[in-house]
Amino acid sequence: MATAWADEPVVFRSDVSLVRVDAQVVDRDNRTITGLGVRDFVLWEGGKQQKIQGVDAEKLPVDLLLLLDVSASMRPNVERIASGSREALRQLRPEDRVGIMVFDRATRVRMNLRSSYADTQRELERLLDEETFRGGTDITRALMDAAAYMGRQARPEARKAVVIVTDDQTEFRKDVDGVSHALTRSDTVLSALIAPDLLNSHRQYGQRGGGLPGGIGFPGGVILGRRGGGGYPGGGGYPGGGRAGSTTRSAGTEEIALRSGGDSMRADDAYALQDTLARIRQRYAIHFYLPAGVRAGDERDIQVDLADGTRRQYPTAEVRYRRSYFAPTGSSAPSGSPSPEPVVVSGNSEPAPNADADPDRPRMRRRPGVSQVPDSPRGGPSIHDDGAPVSPPAATTASDPPPAPSARPSSAPGWREARPDELSNTQTSPK
Repeated sequence: MATAWADEPVVFRSDVSLVRVDAQVVDRDNRTITGLGVRDFVLWEGGKQQKIQGVDAEKLPVDLLLLLDVSASMRPNVERIASGSREALRQLRPEDRVGIMVFDRATRVRMNLRSSYADTQRELERLLDEETFRGGTDITRALMDAAAYMGRQARPEARKAVVIVTDDQTEFRKDVDGVSHALTRSDTVLSALIAPDLLNSHRQYGQRGGGLPGGIGFPGGVILGRRGGGGYPGGGGYPGGGRAGSTTRSAGTEEIALRSGGDSMRADDAYALQDTLARIRQRYAIHFYLPAGVRAGDERDIQVDLADGTRRQYPTAEVRYRRSYFAPTGSSAPSGSPSPEPVVVSGNSEPAPNADADPDRPRMRRRPGVSQVPDSPRGGPSIHDDGAPVSPPAATTASDPPPAPSARPSSAPGWREARPDELSNTQTSPK
């Protein structure tokens, strides 16, 4: 139920910096609580209670980055997300923008932030055809790159969100504190769609589901490896840390999401992406003035809770938000130019002493059609990556680039606003 009273109009002062804190309120069943206003929240900054100047819900534009894990075993999960994206993206509005970034050992920008339903759908289909889904995984690097990208390219006035689809298994280091700090610096909330860890399931259950010679069988019949024998070069394992005897580890993705003020869901839920986008739209933007004496760029602690009356109404409610913020500097991030083809942001080639022979090098490949077979071989040229952060170059590996943001197809005027009956279906059960 919404609060009965109406909030008084707020006049914002131009001589004082305004701070925005994004918060989500959920009940004991993990369902979002909507309809709250200024008098429903209390906020402390640096241990002192601050006056809340305004609370906005579902009014701010959204800049959303889809961060997709395209390492070995992730194809079925990315296919599921892509197939459900048509309905999920209807949660967004014409002023919202979506970008696509993919990663294995390297991070690549597939599509810069733009407001085009057609471009997003087209790029999701293209990446299923062009990505090899054979590399290892560096989730920490990918999250760092995504945070840096949002800091550069997202609009200062927009609500910034990254939605990562991954199994949370990485070959490289785990850095929860470092990634959380980077997300705070870029004022970005992380939502995690966690896929089943098929590779560890294989180690636990052995071959099931009719694995073919040279491949790896997983529960449910998912196969990795080439058909007909030999598997991947170097033996019967998957490239990048999945060979027999090697291990991967959790990157702490769920913990990072919670620290950022976001949440996590199972990626194999049919409505996972739709529910996640609805939750991003339903978040509250809580505004307060920067306290006197705080310098621009300082990192400050905050605490947000429900007011006493609202807490009595929702005794089991949880307020999710980031526990710190950086004092605004007043600078604005430049808007990004369209990127019709994947741009290598950075890559990790530590486990690859021989780059020419390493099967895990980031590669981009094209085929005339989308393959529905997870272990089908790929062909085509590769994109070079030297393993260090580089400036986005002009990509030359494919033709027919999608139109610029100003040239939106007439058949796709923008995101359609979700109907009330659609939003009512976005409630979820607890993890």
